[in-house]
Amino acid sequence: MSDMSINDFTLAIITTDKNMTSSGGCPIFYASDDDDMQNKAMLMAKCVDGVVHEIAKETLIIVKH
Repeated sequence: MSDMSINDFTLAIITTDKNMTSSGGCPIFYASDDDDMQNKAMLMAKCVDGVVHEIAKETLIIVKH
């Protein structure tokens, strides 16, 4: 059995898609444009020592591996 911890989860979603909602408890941060999205993602990833992954053109996630 593997040990699940905060290191195994998506910590944040950053998107320019104002229609995106979350039902899983992961916080969503809305950005005004692509530059704002990239900036928010990099700052947040640094704060939590996470990694940014692009899952769609308008959506990035921060994951702690």
